[in-house]
Amino acid sequence: MKQMSSFRNAQRLSSLCMLAAALLAPSWAGAFTTEEIAAASKDPQAYTLDVNSIEVVRLDPSQDPGKPPVPGENAPAPAPIPPVSPDIIVNIGKIIWEIIEANRPVVDIKQSYATAVPDGVTHWTQLAGWKPPEVTVYEFTAKNLKGDKAIQVRFQVMRTAGGKYKDKGNYLTGVTVEPLMISVTSGFKFYLEAAVPKESVVNVGSQDDPVAGMIAALRWKIQTVWKETRGARLYYLQGDGLFKEITGTSGSLLRH
Repeated sequence: MKQMSSFRNAQRLSSLCMLAAALLAPSWAGAFTTEEIAAASKDPQAYTLDVNSIEVVRLDPSQDPGKPPVPGENAPAPAPIPPVSPDIIVNIGKIIWEIIEANRPVVDIKQSYATAVPDGVTHWTQLAGWKPPEVTVYEFTAKNLKGDKAIQVRFQVMRTAGGKYKDKGNYLTGVTVEPLMISVTSGFKFYLEAAVPKESVVNVGSQDDPVAGMIAALRWKIQTVWKETRGARLYYLQGDGLFKEITGTSGSLLRH
């Protein structure tokens, strides 16, 4: 009887341990395989992000892959719906869109892009005088606690400036991000999205000579078996071609 009782107690203890493990596991643990979870338990340093190692570096212009196509450049220009207000500038494109999801590129740059055009315009092709598209290439890297590179992502920020409505103003279209290369080791998940809130699109010129201004956010997330880390970069663009990064964060831990 004692042996039977001990066996039952052992079963209960095992069940309680399994329940506790399930309750304590991160909510995103399902994104990882059982093999990755087991490997992370055996070698935590190899599967833990070193937040201080995160870098986003602008690459030399010579490494730019060339001029990208303008999204939908072969599409016919629909007639604008009057009235059009050239001095009121709005984004008629995407407000927020995914670029990389769980290490895979998901963006369609022909459909997912932001604009800064006159209010009343329904398509960027209603404007003329666009400059050639421009790109700037960046590389995002991060290491694990052993010092090994766990994430290497190369992407380009794309935009087309200089559009005019009836020979007036300087506007933007085709503002998007295209992943060029994604290398992520097992046990890490990388996500990237772009956002251009409506209030971030303004007229930085005058009523008679409008110039589009836009702040675009590039937000990233890294998941491991143990924690989640997020960060963002902000970019400023103008219809006359000005482009610069205005701020960035290496990341902040959200969960442990």
